[in-house]
Amino acid sequence: MRISSAKDLSGRPAHDADCSAWLAGAVDPWMDRIGRMAPGRLFSLSLDLPPELVDLGKQGRGDRLWLSPQQGVAFFGGGEVAGHADMEPAQWRRENGLWARLSDGAPAPLAFFTAQPPPKGGSIRLSLPEILLRRDGDHQSIVLSALRDDASVEAVARGWMNQFAAMTAPATAETGAGVEKMIHLPEHDEWVRRVRATTAAIAAGRFAKVVLARKLAVTLRRKADADALARKLSHGCPGCHIIKLPHDRGQAIAASPEILAARRGSRLVSHAVAGTAPRGVAPEADRRAAAALLASPKERREHRLVVEAIASAMSEICDDVSLPSAPDVMRLDRLQHLWTPIHGRLREGYDLLDAVARLHPTPAVLGFPKTAAGVWLRAVEPPRDGLYTGVAGWIDPDGDGEAAVVLRSAYIHGREAHLWAGAGIMAESEADAEWAETELKMATLLDLLQGSAS
Repeated sequence: MRISSAKDLSGRPAHDADCSAWLAGAVDPWMDRIGRMAPGRLFSLSLDLPPELVDLGKQGRGDRLWLSPQQGVAFFGGGEVAGHADMEPAQWRRENGLWARLSDGAPAPLAFFTAQPPPKGGSIRLSLPEILLRRDGDHQSIVLSALRDDASVEAVARGWMNQFAAMTAPATAETGAGVEKMIHLPEHDEWVRRVRATTAAIAAGRFAKVVLARKLAVTLRRKADADALARKLSHGCPGCHIIKLPHDRGQAIAASPEILAARRGSRLVSHAVAGTAPRGVAPEADRRAAAALLASPKERREHRLVVEAIASAMSEICDDVSLPSAPDVMRLDRLQHLWTPIHGRLREGYDLLDAVARLHPTPAVLGFPKTAAGVWLRAVEPPRDGLYTGVAGWIDPDGDGEAAVVLRSAYIHGREAHLWAGAGIMAESEADAEWAETELKMATLLDLLQGSAS
């Protein structure tokens, strides 16, 4: 069985023709086997992607994007497999036992997942892309997934070809979008009132910490290119996970320094990130700022709340939970944070999704204790949109994967962009200092929007 491509490719741009022709030839040897597959069977085919055909580092794009701070690791997801666009964890676990992976030893398919922001929260939802483009260092691959239904095999293959061409099309020229208008939500005076009310509630013993958030509603002069913005963000935030996901009518984009959970085999790690200071301009000033951060009783106490909550949650599903005796400093472009990695060995019967369900939300994005902090936030703040302080991640059929907290984020829809940042409020917090911290957290994305592609 062969894919007829000559007629289909006529009239297309050269790039579309090259990509579709390559994929047609690569898939053709598998067509008969796919055609004989039983109806209702989920299957995936993984293929090496020639570097001379496309450079994913420059051209890769997708509905879903995950760029790891590790050198050269990137996932681009396009489309959604029928019946697998909005899965609960139970469906995902069920499907793993029925999955036909046609190319043994090849890169695994992935599902992307999200969990909603606190304090409202919500269950984990997963989506399986039809096409996954993977870049692992110098190695590039493509993973094609589908559900065997009544569509012809040729129609499935043509859909893959069209989507592949779109996901690898050369980037358009980037021009500045520019900011037309900005609205602070809340405005500064209201922020001061919220911080003071929160510190008074802490002093009264209602809770130990609450994370207050701010939104900057930006109207751009022209429509923003979310793909270009994500690429620029990866260069501006080299120590962060870059995430782009469809959300509501637009897309959520984030540069997150915080891994909520990462699993490799039985090993699980979660990063406690809390306690913040600006970077120093000169090396000596930067060292002094880091030393002051490590010595600050307030920042250490805030950090300890997060560490203890994560370690306690991990101990419910892990053995051998371990962590350093003192935090280190995570240095990012404009800010530095207290950082403690916490390791454990997952017990039999638990997986990455179980870990996310237990860990999210941590005191780093909600407060402590969770219930009291949630009640307070529902009373003083409007709901957070654009997935800010929610979770985004990926998981493969073997259960390995990563989940990051959606931070330093923006929700993009047409000419509108909602930027979000938050600050952990403790008893001694000062409103103006916390406002300045959130300004720094939003600065990189705001700078990029001033010159984002259109």
